[in-house]
Amino acid sequence: MADTLKIHLDIAGHKYPMMIERSKEELYRKAEKEVNAWVSTIESRYRMDKEGCLAMAALQLAIQNVERTTARNIDDDLEELTKLERTIDAHLAKL
Repeated sequence: MADTLKIHLDIAGHKYPMMIERSKEELYRKAEKEVNAWVSTIESRYRMDKEGCLAMAALQLAIQNVERTTARNIDDDLEELTKLERTIDAHLAKL
């Protein structure tokens, strides 16, 4: 890796050493906070062990990711349809 940095992430009370690109440290720190926030929320609502909380946190974060990806795909499709409509309109205007 180019400019690397060794960090320790604390996820659900466990330390995980990682070598990352220095430019991505903020991204990793934000992700660490987000995972821990989900774990805390799940722990306060349900009676399950840390492993269960981590699994549920992973599921919630994956759901958010899928929702964002789906929304982005729909926006891309709408943009392509708009371009296609303009092309058809231009051809029809020539007739």
